Amino acid sequence: MARVTSDEPRWASGVCAGVHASESGDVVYVPDNPLSHVLRIFETAFRDVRLVLATREEEAFGIAAGLYLGGRKPTVMLQSSGLGNSLNAITSLLIPCQIPVLMVISMRGDVGEWNSAQVPMGRSLPAILDAIGIPHSRVESAEDAAKTVQVAGETAFGTRMLHAVLLLRTITSRTQVRLESD
Repeated sequence: MARVTSDEPRWASGVCAGVHASESGDVVYVPDNPLSHVLRIFETAFRDVRLVLATREEEAFGIAAGLYLGGRKPTVMLQSSGLGNSLNAITSLLIPCQIPVLMVISMRGDVGEWNSAQVPMGRSLPAILDAIGIPHSRVESAEDAAKTVQVAGETAFGTRMLHAVLLLRTITSRTQVRLESD
């Protein structure tokens, strides 16, 4: 197993370990603050995983499709708001052609969101995934991250379907959100 420095969040280490264990050797990403932790760990501890920068989310899925057709098992990492930009690529290329992709999505718009513009998409994302038939899992804790991501990747690549892993803000945020009862 790769060595990870202790200053990176445990959830990010778990995401990397899960992607690697699912035998995904290519991570296509659109820059995002929480996912920057994951990228740093890949760069230092999982040097056999190739990182590919995309400028837009739909481009990331196009690159992932090409990687799969070339015999690879791709992962796409993006922010939840970017999934809306990708729906045409997902529904007109990946789903009909049965191109499996492990999606790792950092959630915006859920509990503790400071930017109200992120709330509609963040709140709607699970229903959108359900509507287009993409199974999804949630990372509920840092301890669950590796196994959740690994199982999602193995499921995607084993069934030739996309699978999304949602990284909740309560996990990725530096400040934990405290819920108060009414």
